Amino acid sequence: MSKLLSFGEVLIDLLPVGHSGLVHEPIPGGAPANVAVGYAKLGGRSFFAGGISADNYGVMLQEALAAQGVDVSCLTLVPDAATATVLVSLDAQGERSFSFNRQSTADMLYREADFDAIDWSQIDIFHLCSNTFTEKAIFTVSLYGAKKAHKEQTLVSFDVNLRLSLWQDTRLLSARVEQCFGYTHLLKMSKEEALYLALERGVSFDDYLVFCIEQGVRLILVTNGAESVLCHSAEFSFELPVPKIVAIDTTAAGDSFVAGFLFELGRDEGYFTPGPLVQKLLNRVNVRTSAEFAIKCGAITCTTKGAFPALPVLEQVQSRIKFV
Repeated sequence: MSKLLSFGEVLIDLLPVGHSGLVHEPIPGGAPANVAVGYAKLGGRSFFAGGISADNYGVMLQEALAAQGVDVSCLTLVPDAATATVLVSLDAQGERSFSFNRQSTADMLYREADFDAIDWSQIDIFHLCSNTFTEKAIFTVSLYGAKKAHKEQTLVSFDVNLRLSLWQDTRLLSARVEQCFGYTHLLKMSKEEALYLALERGVSFDDYLVFCIEQGVRLILVTNGAESVLCHSAEFSFELPVPKIVAIDTTAAGDSFVAGFLFELGRDEGYFTPGPLVQKLLNRVNVRTSAEFAIKCGAITCTTKGAFPALPVLEQVQSRIKFV
């Protein structure tokens, strides 16, 4: 079973309780932390790397990660910084909007030396997203981590995961995201994110996929809410349907999808091609099997409120659960 290192922010999601919208419950979250937890809950070995505060929320987060089976030995304690929080609002369809507090929080203060201290021989997959691209210092560190993982021949997974409200200057966004493509093997985007980046570059959606592949990306996964998932590479391109569900909360659905794909791809099963993990991204059967598993993970997550609690265990995904 492949080992995953997920990097970035672990924070507190403040989710609304009741119908007033005035009371909120603190729930552990953060996109890359969700991926680490999702991978561990499925039965994989996952590590989480990032800065964490010594405040009460920071202690809560570290304990929550460990309780879900995530190895927290790569966390870096930042004692004088606060924990990042995000105020989450849900509409009638369970879709979210966010208000972030991430000014000089612990997750923004990870350093290159922290990456150097990691034993990369123990890591098969490195995952990150663009939430640590919003400020120059943490972007430089994030890119350093992607470069280091790529050099170590670790599969690099990058979820674009755009949160425009985090960016003080969105003019920097596309250039920073695209700098990561040269070190990315697996690229995950929503259709909305892909269209945004394509528009910024002045090209069509299809041409933007070509551009990503030209930068060195091996496989692109494009999700589109309740619509089909696109699996695109230089070798093949196909779409897979998404089951119909009654969504209660879409928080962490995309992260669950990523965790599920990486978990299934990294499993030592007979139907997978032998050889390096990156090579499995080039095999249509491997990708289809992993994507179908990932789609089910994402769908199950949408049926439960919250992030960590909503991420499925392997038995749920393997069950004959029926969607509407």
